[in-house]
Amino acid sequence: MIDLKKQKIALSNLTDLNWLKQSFFSDLGQKMELKKGDQIIAQGELNDKLFYVETGMASGYFKPDDGEEFKVFSTGTNMIVGIYSFFSNENRSYTTVKSDEDTTVYFVRKDQIPPRESEAYCLFLEHMLPVIVNEIYLRQMLMINSVSEKENVLKKLFESEKMATLGQLAAGLAHELNNAASVIQSKTHWITDHMKDYIREKDSKGLYPYFLKSLENGQELSTVSIRNRKQKIQELLHIREGAAKKLAKMNLTVEEIKEIGIAENQQLVDRLGYYWDAGLALHDINIAATHTTHVVQSIKELGAAGRKEAQLFSLRVSIKKAMSLLSGLLRNIDVTLEVDDEISFIGKEGDFIQVWVNLIKNAAESLNTSETKKPEIKIRAEIKNELFIITISDNGRGIDEKTKNRIFQPSYTTKVSGLSFGLGLGLSIVQKIVTIYDGDVLLEDKDGWTSFIVQIPKK
Repeated sequence: MIDLKKQKIALSNLTDLNWLKQSFFSDLGQKMELKKGDQIIAQGELNDKLFYVETGMASGYFKPDDGEEFKVFSTGTNMIVGIYSFFSNENRSYTTVKSDEDTTVYFVRKDQIPPRESEAYCLFLEHMLPVIVNEIYLRQMLMINSVSEKENVLKKLFESEKMATLGQLAAGLAHELNNAASVIQSKTHWITDHMKDYIREKDSKGLYPYFLKSLENGQELSTVSIRNRKQKIQELLHIREGAAKKLAKMNLTVEEIKEIGIAENQQLVDRLGYYWDAGLALHDINIAATHTTHVVQSIKELGAAGRKEAQLFSLRVSIKKAMSLLSGLLRNIDVTLEVDDEISFIGKEGDFIQVWVNLIKNAAESLNTSETKKPEIKIRAEIKNELFIITISDNGRGIDEKTKNRIFQPSYTTKVSGLSFGLGLGLSIVQKIVTIYDGDVLLEDKDGWTSFIVQIPKK
């Protein structure tokens, strides 16, 4: 937006103001002392005078035939009013000029201006021309400001209407999904309980605890750790790669594997793998069902900020749950999790799972679409200066400057076609949730790593 105050140029810098005042605006008989609201010129009426504002301020107002009056321009001390109507052929003012405060003006009539053929008129024009040009310039700047303001208002109105429509659609969709999500969650709990009983009854090899471990904790190891453990197990036990990978996923030590006695028993390895995968599948389904219920509830409460059902929860566990929901996207990405078990938040765990899901998902999609050779995501947390600081970084293609400036705007998306189509709501949702908890989200692109940094006050 152009600052008109900075654009105004003192007449003394454009012309010999003292000459103009002494020659045309010094007659005490043509001096007017105006009170606030007094009218100088009327819209549509003849005007044969130029007015010099000695002190105070005056503004021009235009009133359309079927609309309300609005301000067109303002003039202050040492400025001249009435230029357009004075020099135009019709001599009619297109605005009504009023004093905005107690104002002193001098005026000169057209019949007091030297004849056009005289040298005195040329001298008058020489001093007035810069004033006229400056007046035209200021009116143009005012018009540009007005057009810009209207454009911004229209954009905001469009965004507001779009988000309102989206909110209505989301609320309707949430209403329809609510029952289905509740059924999925309750039936998932039912299946989990009955599977626990079934596997406990069928287990004759003492493998049930490993089913229970995966059911309760999910996949704790990153892909990097699993690869390293698989290689170590192969080297120490001399078993085939498939069996070593299954055992590595379960986070079993070599001593535990030897104690169970399964290293040479492929059938037992498969049975243990079956129990582990069953527990892991139910673990992830439970998280997904719970998260779906939370998201549906959040959509129903769209626009309402609050911290209902706040409770203490583990930061690491909430991130692990988010990773479970994104296991398909993270399959070929090395994920490093550097978050202490002791770090806990007070809030709605589902809110933060939404935050981690969106940020990790963005990182994974960036890596997958950019086809990074050795894709990595690093998630780390620390407590510093009474802030929880959670950083999610990826070594993908980075973010260009244009996108950086708009990335948190609602409806802005870089996914424009095919299966990558997006509504552009992910990061705006992240920012909204973090703001509810008095936090902030920062973006950093440095040394080949793109990082989203979430800062939450420690309370």
